[in-house]
Amino acid sequence: MTDRAIQDRLYRITSKQEGMSYYLGFLLWPFGITLAALRFWDRPWSKNVFWMFCIFFGFAFIIAEEGGADSDRYARLFIYYAHSKLSLEQLWSSFYSDSSGYIDIASPLIIYLVSRVTANPSVLFAVFGLIFGYFYSRNIWYVLNKTDGRITAIVLVYILSFALINPIWNINGFRMWVAAQIFLFGTLPYLLDGNVKSLTWSGISVLFHFSFLFPFAILMMFFFLKNRLNIYLVFFIISAFIKEIDLLYVRSILLYLPDIFHTKIINYTNPAYAETVSLANQSLNWYIPFSQNAVKWVIYAFVLYAYFFARDILEDRKELKTLLCYSILLYGFANIFSLVPSGGRFIIVANTFMLAFIIIMVSNFPNTRGMFLIKAFSIPLLLLFCTVMIRVGMDFFGIMVIFGNPFFAALHTDRKQFISVLKSLL
Repeated sequence: MTDRAIQDRLYRITSKQEGMSYYLGFLLWPFGITLAALRFWDRPWSKNVFWMFCIFFGFAFIIAEEGGADSDRYARLFIYYAHSKLSLEQLWSSFYSDSSGYIDIASPLIIYLVSRVTANPSVLFAVFGLIFGYFYSRNIWYVLNKTDGRITAIVLVYILSFALINPIWNINGFRMWVAAQIFLFGTLPYLLDGNVKSLTWSGISVLFHFSFLFPFAILMMFFFLKNRLNIYLVFFIISAFIKEIDLLYVRSILLYLPDIFHTKIINYTNPAYAETVSLANQSLNWYIPFSQNAVKWVIYAFVLYAYFFARDILEDRKELKTLLCYSILLYGFANIFSLVPSGGRFIIVANTFMLAFIIIMVSNFPNTRGMFLIKAFSIPLLLLFCTVMIRVGMDFFGIMVIFGNPFFAALHTDRKQFISVLKSLL
């Protein structure tokens, strides 16, 4: 055995022992151990510690009490299944039927299977955390590995922004947001590594939320069109100036999809629903839409910067050009989708691809001409975004997530939102 082989073997043994100590420590204080593990993100066990925290977060998740929240509907459906005699065959036969309206089969199937084991909604959300957290952690670490280890304080802000675009507390809307993580999980390796097999996961996202038919169709379009940066950029810019769209015309086009989708299409393109969504958005605190706009300004600035000042890099690094091309193509369609009620969620999906591109650019080419100015412009905006998103997350977890552990969380029934506890102390 050579000296190099001996060193590699010793490293694997040491790393395995180190990881085991973190796994055991996690049982005592998940939050603290996870923060400690992030310092060693390049260790193979680090992403698994983060994944474990996502599971713990789901177990301690505060289910929204208002009837309109997705998490409340998941919990109610779960309890109904737990106390019903519904068989798996009956549930399966209801998929893609007009009577049930189930066209996102993964979520009800997961809820049903967990309900056969327990009637505790906390366990269901722990399973949500397990599934969401797996793809979430792998997506973050995939991008981290593309930085070649160059994690400066500036790059860290971009990485944190990427992680908070679709954070763990989005298990509140499990169907849509786990689909977004799965779609990213399948698509990034194809764009950056040419891994065609990973596109299977991109297709699987449709089983979690039917609306991912659209980004998947755009991906298939890109698969054949390949890199056409000039055309995509023009489309991207034009889409940014489209201010309104005829919902009834959109509905008439979408109704060419199979009949099973018609109920959902009619609901999502209903003018009354559009008014409800508009009023709900107007009721948000000013800083929430402002923080979303801050990310948009950063992305628009980076797209123009990459096109005018980093063309040589894009030509030299074809995989980066591929990622940028698909990202602006998807973003252009997302701008149009955002004019349809709830369609704005695809802006968030597009943001994840854009942030992945930005992280790789900033970390690998920090001294490119004009990079200092673009970073000086974007860092304050992204810090604002991160602050707002963490504040939003405080509505979905309590002090148990910060100071507790799985044993205490199983016994602790008084789950006050962390923001409520914080306000009471100030």
